[in-house]
Amino acid sequence: MNAIQTTLQAAIQNKRLSVINQRPILTDALDYRAIDQVFPLFAEQQFFLDELQRDKMQGAEVLEIGLGSGVLSVGAALAGAKRVTALEINPRAKNYAGFNIVMNGVEDRVSIIDGQAQVWQPVQGRRFDYIMSNPPFEPTPEKTDYFYHSAAGPYGLDFLERIFAGLDNHLAEGGHAQIVTAAPGNKQEPDLLLDMIRRQLSGTATVLLNPDLMTFDEIMDRLADKEMGPAEEVDALRRRAKADGVTHFHLCVIHYEKGPKRLQVESSKKVYPNYWDIPVPEYV
Repeated sequence: MNAIQTTLQAAIQNKRLSVINQRPILTDALDYRAIDQVFPLFAEQQFFLDELQRDKMQGAEVLEIGLGSGVLSVGAALAGAKRVTALEINPRAKNYAGFNIVMNGVEDRVSIIDGQAQVWQPVQGRRFDYIMSNPPFEPTPEKTDYFYHSAAGPYGLDFLERIFAGLDNHLAEGGHAQIVTAAPGNKQEPDLLLDMIRRQLSGTATVLLNPDLMTFDEIMDRLADKEMGPAEEVDALRRRAKADGVTHFHLCVIHYEKGPKRLQVESSKKVYPNYWDIPVPEYV
């Protein structure tokens, strides 16, 4: 047993082992900056898990788009899903997710499938009882190489728009979709996201907003200091946001079901502070 423990300790050295809902999840450390980074856990994942519709998860056929570390698929399996099909394009993330799936004892209920740029292609013709995602949402200047888990166009909505485009066709009757993301808008609401929901979704959507929001400039400052590349590209994105009236970013969870076309916006009951900066605690 000592040899096994030594091997495991060596394997996770320089990585981040976090605990969320009393479950361990291994990711890259914060200082791993390559494009294939497996993102550490932040409040967005806790927000999602807190909002999980557990009654709808019982015995459900589940699809996760963008597996990452596997934390949401692990959570779905533990909440009673019959089977989770998880799509991921990043080979490094698939390695981490497989480790986390086995470590949490749900390997018999989670299957990893290669993701594609055409989001729905790997599951064409299939329908699911529960569709979930924590898609890339960081505002990314055009022609910028960036993390697989984050690059999402100038306002961070490009990947989400592709999800919306196929959501109705892949959601079973009586099914439920849940997405956690951060979205641009004014101080009161993520109006660009809400406009996109009105255009693309035909059913009933509820958007829960985290009361602790950040300004667009704060996000640009953090990204410019780290990995966003040429300052002129970042400055151009700032100018575009100002012209479009985009001043803030909202962390939010979207719940969606087929039915009458309706959109509700509510404040989340729990506040998730500083979601951009503070990862969930490390496992000790």
